[in-house]
Amino acid sequence: MPERSFSDEIHQLRKASGEDFEGEGILAVTKALLQSGISYVGGYQGAPVSALVDVLSDANELLQELGIHLETCANEAGAASMLSASINYPIRGAVTFSSLSSVRTTARVRVSFRNAATRSP
Repeated sequence: MPERSFSDEIHQLRKASGEDFEGEGILAVTKALLQSGISYVGGYQGAPVSALVDVLSDANELLQELGIHLETCANEAGAASMLSASINYPIRGAVTFSSLSSVRTTARVRVSFRNAATRSP
């Protein structure tokens, strides 16, 4: 069950370039991800920014229009393993997970993600 529903604010994500965007910070992060050319998003409810998954769940219709896959993962490992798609293929993606329990692994994944983000969508 999501912590909060963003269904009333989802229309903000459809605003075109140059239009004023107003909303909570997590909506701005979501809008930036959608504009960055991602192909997939993953996360789990225990992550510090799990509200991103809540927003994207509410925006499922928009995600389908844009061809973006949303995966709700069971844990950090599931979310982090999704990044292998960006390591092995030229696609962009984003995941949410906590970095407190496994700092070394998280640092490696972040480096891989940064390298993958420089590829064309």
